[in-house]
Amino acid sequence: MSMFMTPESAQAETAYRQERITREFRQSTRRERTEQPQRSESRQARRALRPTTAA
Repeated sequence: MSMFMTPESAQAETAYRQERITREFRQSTRRERTEQPQRSESRQARRALRPTTAA
């Protein structure tokens, strides 16, 4: 924080904070979304490795 706060610098700082919050939020939601397909893929891989009854 600088000692001289102008309306422009205050506005720029709030805009920066808001942008950082939204970026962190997007990353957290993206992590949650990418975890779910990986789980289903591993399930399908296990299913493919199982010996079938018609073998």
